[in-house]
Amino acid sequence: MPADSYVWPEGEEIVYLRPPKEEYTGKLEYFYDPSLFPELQPLVDNWQLLREEIVAHERTKGIMAEMDSHVPPTNTKDQWSHIYLMNYLWKFHRNLKRFPVITSVIEKIPNCVYATISVLPPHTDILPHCGNSNGIVRAHIALIIPAPAPVCAIKVGDEMHGWEEGKLLTFTIVNRHEAWNRSDHRRYIMIIDIVPEMFRHRTMEICAKNLGTSTFNVLYDRFRFIGKLPNAVHELMVASFSIFWRLYLPIQRRLTFL
Repeated sequence: MPADSYVWPEGEEIVYLRPPKEEYTGKLEYFYDPSLFPELQPLVDNWQLLREEIVAHERTKGIMAEMDSHVPPTNTKDQWSHIYLMNYLWKFHRNLKRFPVITSVIEKIPNCVYATISVLPPHTDILPHCGNSNGIVRAHIALIIPAPAPVCAIKVGDEMHGWEEGKLLTFTIVNRHEAWNRSDHRRYIMIIDIVPEMFRHRTMEICAKNLGTSTFNVLYDRFRFIGKLPNAVHELMVASFSIFWRLYLPIQRRLTFL
């Protein structure tokens, strides 16, 4: 059952997972009652408008693709599409302009730092994986759900939930999680990450470190020799990438032509 309070565990610090050891050992719950995050209400109030804009786009433009999309390496069939709107304050301005209704709803969530349209094709499994940081709460707003659980579902730790159209799921992304769509139709959700109220003053730090960690993770996956380097070098690389993002994000967010 989703936890009915969001309490930061005593002694827990914000962590950022990276290889070679990607394991969260903290004590945050798997799922939380969405009512604990009232700032997400615009998603619920406008979910049909979000869905209509996506359906209208595909009706006129075809299946969404080639929009700064990204196929996560945890997907077994290389078909899980994320259409990025914002990636830890890194704005994808072209996509934001393509979806003005969705953009207007996102802008109503003051602590939103990440937003994607997530499309999971039929008979696709996303393997278990962890998010980067416990300093983030992830929300799913269900838009088109082809089947109830267990046919179409997400599992965090040992707890499984299905999606219901127009309703939210909120969970701790750093916990190991997986998802699947074993129906014959595509599943559409929007993914929103927020920084919890207690850490709002650290938003830029959390986003820069998330992006710095993600940059390291991509390089680690592509260039295996990096794994042979000392841990101190890994830490220096992550710190350097994080500094870059800390400097770049405030500039990029204002360059609307990117």
